[in-house]
Amino acid sequence: MIRGFWYWLMVLLLSGAASLAVVRLTIPSCVDDRLTAIVLFYILPIPVILLLGRIHRLVGVAAAIVLPFIWLVLAMAADDTLRLWLAPLLAALVLLWADGKTRTSSGARRGGWSALVLAVVVLAWPNPSPPANGTRLLLLGVDGATWTRLDPLLAAGRLPNFARLLEDGHRARLRTLPSMYSPRVWSTLATGCLPDQHGIYCFSNHQSDFKVGRIWDRLRADHRTFGTCGWYFTWPPLDGLGEHDFVVPSMLAPDDACHPSECGFFWQLWNGARAGPDRTADTSPAAAGLQAFRFGVSLSTLRQAVFERVGSRFPGRNETDMGWRNRRLSARLQGDIFAELLRTRGSEFAAVLFNQVDAVSHRYWKYMQPEFFPEVTTEDSARYGEAIHATYEVIDHALGRILDNCPDDVDVILVSDHGFRPALRKVADRNMRIRTEHLVAILGLEGEIFGTNVDRKVYLHPTVGSDAERQALLDEIAGTLVEIHLVGETEPVFDVEMSDLTLCVRIASRPSLPDDARLQIGDAVHDFEDVINASQEWHFSGEHHPDGVYILSGPAAVRASGVDSLNVIDVAPTVAALLGLPVSLFWSGRPALTDFTLTDQGLAEYPLPMSDVSNADIEVTEELKRKLRALGYLD
Repeated sequence: MIRGFWYWLMVLLLSGAASLAVVRLTIPSCVDDRLTAIVLFYILPIPVILLLGRIHRLVGVAAAIVLPFIWLVLAMAADDTLRLWLAPLLAALVLLWADGKTRTSSGARRGGWSALVLAVVVLAWPNPSPPANGTRLLLLGVDGATWTRLDPLLAAGRLPNFARLLEDGHRARLRTLPSMYSPRVWSTLATGCLPDQHGIYCFSNHQSDFKVGRIWDRLRADHRTFGTCGWYFTWPPLDGLGEHDFVVPSMLAPDDACHPSECGFFWQLWNGARAGPDRTADTSPAAAGLQAFRFGVSLSTLRQAVFERVGSRFPGRNETDMGWRNRRLSARLQGDIFAELLRTRGSEFAAVLFNQVDAVSHRYWKYMQPEFFPEVTTEDSARYGEAIHATYEVIDHALGRILDNCPDDVDVILVSDHGFRPALRKVADRNMRIRTEHLVAILGLEGEIFGTNVDRKVYLHPTVGSDAERQALLDEIAGTLVEIHLVGETEPVFDVEMSDLTLCVRIASRPSLPDDARLQIGDAVHDFEDVINASQEWHFSGEHHPDGVYILSGPAAVRASGVDSLNVIDVAPTVAALLGLPVSLFWSGRPALTDFTLTDQGLAEYPLPMSDVSNADIEVTEELKRKLRALGYLD
């Protein structure tokens, strides 16, 4: 009876190879990091199997046989076929056979070498190729991406997949809307219409508020397949979606409703709250993590998730440390989800929206360019100066995963809703920001008005009443706001502009601010800091810039119009032209293609997204406010 090194090496390697083979057969896209695979399948089981082997040799061998079965149970979905059980069963038979053939020292040595060769072959064997699918066009959205950050990183070779798109692609500046407000711009990119046409003004809007249809609404009406991931205002998924469609709403959605439903783990992981009371699925982090593993989230992403969760408990880690790290991790997770959906669903058109660059650029720009922000220390600049660049790099990694799961001839349009720049403009030589929630509460408008911060401005949008009632309310609020002044002065504190059933409020320019400044609001007097944060330290140091990013890559790039500047209203018509969809009667933009003719496409109406949930049923909850604060859209 041999109990030596070579015997147990053989047992451990055979068990690890069987476990790895099971996972690769069950979840083809999961194993993307061989170092993690070695640790997970070959190294971590060592102490368990050897300790049990010390009790009795057959107990250790039994543990080695059971391990691949455990991995299969963890990896397989409910509808997986029984044939997957053949892999661990075969491994068990091999182990039992090898156990009987290695009772001598020479036999154990030969078995150990053979197992080592087998383990290396299984580890080095390429992942199964993704199945051929019918994806024709991808619309990739990177909120806040700007050429001023992309170009230096491209020149340094840090963005190989962006470079991959540009090899045969056309690039341009993408001019945004005057408001540069994400919910409006992304809705314009999806519909080809301006806000007063599409009806989306702020984050309190809902899918049923659309006055015109989006690109995928036309595809759905024509019984063509589509998928969206992370796009605003796609909750809840519409009825009648097929096996080749998918919808994973943004993190601002009120619950985890997705199509397919198993994608709900994404919402669960990043919101940490239980879904609606009608849901019975376990939404604990462990259960959501298991669902992520089963769905094909890569080993490298899962490893990063474990490191970040453990690292968050280290002494010295603070909110600033974890903010950009969590955003980077969410981008990896979202990229894996979108890539797996493309691989398994094969939608003709698919759109994804990454919001991580925007959130990190708002908060960390000062560390990247400390010369503009004297309050930034050398230590903080060294610690966080690469946060924005690291976020671009993880988006680039996600792009690689996505492109690898698409046909070689897929067309790709990559866009951003605006660019970014340092927030350098000050009021009275101070960095000021309106405390939106405090202002709404002081005005007594909670539940009637929802406000969101965008750089130094605030957008106020009514949440109740008809359009006429909302307009009357806004007129009343505008009259109140322009009367607010400092005690002892008469000049208004705020500049107010009305547009599209929305008030845009900004702090009026002034040369100085008294140390004891107080605000006169109606008959009441309030401390200045109750309404306006006048801190010298600028928490949100990056602001939106009107020039965004546009890339057209793939076979269609030869048809690009060649202009170096486009407008966001041109994107939806370009997508429609590439998909052969008709032109909407509401579009004022045109396809950025040289060979476009109206005769080829014709005219048609884009149907509205029909939803059972109306805007009146949606409350501006504390959970939504928390998410917007995390994105920098609420103060």
